[in-house]
Amino acid sequence: MEQELALENIPFGYYLCLNESCPLKGTCLRWLAGEAKTCDEKYWSIISPKYQVTLSGRCPDYRPNRKVIYAKGFLKMLGRMSVNQSKSVIVSLISLFGQRTYYRVRKGERLLSPVEQQRVLNVLKRHGVSLPQEFDAYIEEYDW
Repeated sequence: MEQELALENIPFGYYLCLNESCPLKGTCLRWLAGEAKTCDEKYWSIISPKYQVTLSGRCPDYRPNRKVIYAKGFLKMLGRMSVNQSKSVIVSLISLFGQRTYYRVRKGERLLSPVEQQRVLNVLKRHGVSLPQEFDAYIEEYDW
């Protein structure tokens, strides 16, 4: 299903596809983002047409225009754990994300993709956290 793309939501430097003969263009974010661009922008980041003609089979750059659920923050989740349990979970999550990214993810400054959400939940499971776990908030957005 084709959904309207807001120009301001297209990430800066997002690689666009200009392959008019692509059979998937009607559902590809890269094509649709290119269609949403205006003449006001002098420079665009594109996938090389010369590279694209060498491809056969499924396009590795295809991004479906469906939204996914991103998680935002997990401070409440950590607050429900015992101090000892949260300490060991935090060490594992810092190992997973790196220190700076861990703190940004924890506070909700950086969203967690569905794959990353599952990784966090797997860490909790490994540390014996058995309570039902929900992130602080959820946001529906394109998987750019």
